[in-house]
Amino acid sequence: MSNPKRAIDVARKKVITSDPDEGLPSLAKKMVDHWISSILVIEKEKPVGIVTDGIIFRLIAQKRNPLNILAKEVMVSPVHTIHANTPLRETEAQFLKTKVNRLALVDDEGKLVGIVSHKDVNRYAAYSLAERMLKLRHEIRD
Repeated sequence: MSNPKRAIDVARKKVITSDPDEGLPSLAKKMVDHWISSILVIEKEKPVGIVTDGIIFRLIAQKRNPLNILAKEVMVSPVHTIHANTPLRETEAQFLKTKVNRLALVDDEGKLVGIVSHKDVNRYAAYSLAERMLKLRHEIRD
């Protein structure tokens, strides 16, 4: 990993997406098939909402039948977005401000280019810190 400093550098660029009119059974299958916990809902290449496994679990817990529910009926909207080139420090600040676990990354035209999770940013921070500590340790020895 070469010293990433922007959200896009630690993000997943291959994003599994949905159409607003896609049914929850199809979304659930995508989540299972791709081992993911959320799907961005897009229109004209722009994120308009997000459906998470937690939303589906809540429907089932409320004894609502998810078989005939569409993404647009339960998605959280608007979805929180940041520009793909947002520095990681600002990305972290956005996570703390919004209290969400995922941010959709968009380009200058607002089109989806990736998704970054709070875990992705934290993982990079831990890796970066460990790398700096090892470097410092080697410098001290020399």
